[in-house]
Amino acid sequence: MRKVSLKGTSLSTSRLGFGTSGLHQLLRSRKRQDLLATAFDLGVRHFDTSPYYGHGIAECELGRFARNHRGELLIATKFGLKLDPLLARFPWLMYSQLSVNAAQRRITKQNRLAITPARDYSAREARLSLERSLRALQTDHVDIYFLHDPTLELLGPTDELCRMLDRLRKEGKARYVGVAGSARDCIEVVARFPAMAQILQVNAAGARDLNLVREAGLHCHLSFGHFRDKTAPMKTLLADAVINNVDGVILYSSRRAPRVAEIAAQLAELERS
Repeated sequence: MRKVSLKGTSLSTSRLGFGTSGLHQLLRSRKRQDLLATAFDLGVRHFDTSPYYGHGIAECELGRFARNHRGELLIATKFGLKLDPLLARFPWLMYSQLSVNAAQRRITKQNRLAITPARDYSAREARLSLERSLRALQTDHVDIYFLHDPTLELLGPTDELCRMLDRLRKEGKARYVGVAGSARDCIEVVARFPAMAQILQVNAAGARDLNLVREAGLHCHLSFGHFRDKTAPMKTLLADAVINNVDGVILYSSRRAPRVAEIAAQLAELERS
């Protein structure tokens, strides 16, 4: 798989990245480990996670996998959207919630129950969350530490947060910090606080989202959300992703190993042509 260098950094990683937001929906740890191993065997070297994904499950599973491959991987995690301590302690409650969501989809045809996560972008949370993530990931550092879906309105005392993020970098616990979220929010946060965003990870679900980033004079290092249109052929969506994110990481998430293999093969074919 082709490698890409993230502009303005010393990081180099695979063109395709694997997102772990749905990893917890596989009920057995063995299945999760097999899925991560499949992505790795296909050449994926960038893995994106968050404590919010599965309320800790995704980070723990990635940590189990990464301990034998840490030198080969780029790991990105986030803070801001907080895991639910109750669901983290009692995962069966989370799976009950997922069952309710599935029942609602069948009855109402809506995607999911509206759940507003707790948020905390304080300097204190930046450190505490990273320390928890490092323990879960079984590593002494992450390659990228993102603010997870921030907005200007939700950010707390930003001078203190900027100092903390800089301190975490100097301590070697995060090689780079960045912002992950919608194009408009990322642009606003970076315009006000450029030190927070050495790396941008942008939701590309909207037709003009990546164009907005370029028009603002910014660079999109990683993009996600390309594959949410379930009515369009996957190869068409992937071709659009390749065109719109020419030299960054395209993030993909799936619970099915054959699907990951299909995407990797299609990406290689597109880039050869």
